[in-house]
Amino acid sequence: MNLCADELLLRLAPAGRLVSVTWLAAGPAALDPAAAGGLVLNHGRAEEIARLAPDLVVAGRYTTLTTTQMLQRAGIPVLLLDEATSLAGIRSQVTSLAAAVGNPAAGQAMLTTMDRMLAEAAHDAGNDDARNGRQPGVVVLRPGGGVAGAGTLQDEILAAAGLRNLAPGAPVDGDGRIGLERLLRLKPDLLVLDSDGDAPPALAREVLDHPAFRARAAGVTIASLPAALWVCPGPWVAEAVARLSAARRSVLNRPQGSQP
Repeated sequence: MNLCADELLLRLAPAGRLVSVTWLAAGPAALDPAAAGGLVLNHGRAEEIARLAPDLVVAGRYTTLTTTQMLQRAGIPVLLLDEATSLAGIRSQVTSLAAAVGNPAAGQAMLTTMDRMLAEAAHDAGNDDARNGRQPGVVVLRPGGGVAGAGTLQDEILAAAGLRNLAPGAPVDGDGRIGLERLLRLKPDLLVLDSDGDAPPALAREVLDHPAFRARAAGVTIASLPAALWVCPGPWVAEAVARLSAARRSVLNRPQGSQP
């Protein structure tokens, strides 16, 4: 009943045991929409889920309370997942959910792959720091114009990729957005757009077309990162780290003062 739960269950549930996922799991926000093929797509309504007679319903902690309470009153077990806000939280959630669906080996395999990719990124970042003596500064612009602040999972992912998040040092507006002037004063080496390259128009991309930004864009590398890689916390954030590591290397390998 929750896209982030869907993403985990599609990879953790034993073959033939997963009956239904949300309609979002088959849409563009999903990591792999094709993975939901052949499953019943639900819209989070208690009646449609109860008709499937599931042994377990997995929902997010903030999934519609009315629906989860109705299912519980009908005697259907409901497992509520808290949002994982750190890499450690991802490890804990994967381990517990894999155990709940009777497939701990799948959870361990996912975490092993994640930790291997994180270790590779840390090794590369350490080598780059030793050679260059600096960490590139980065700002992540979300589709609504917000930024990845301190203490967030995105902030931890940036650090794992060997990048220095500049946003915590820049006050944001009351709605959590960073203004163009503040962004320019930060002088980021890397600007990451938290969206796909073919995403619809968004405030984050409008910044790139502003004359003030274009006048000072020399020396700024711009990268797009699929939002699906970190909008839902899971072992796949290691892929986000790997892509950000590649962007870091392109920044460090760029001749000083060159156009990105």
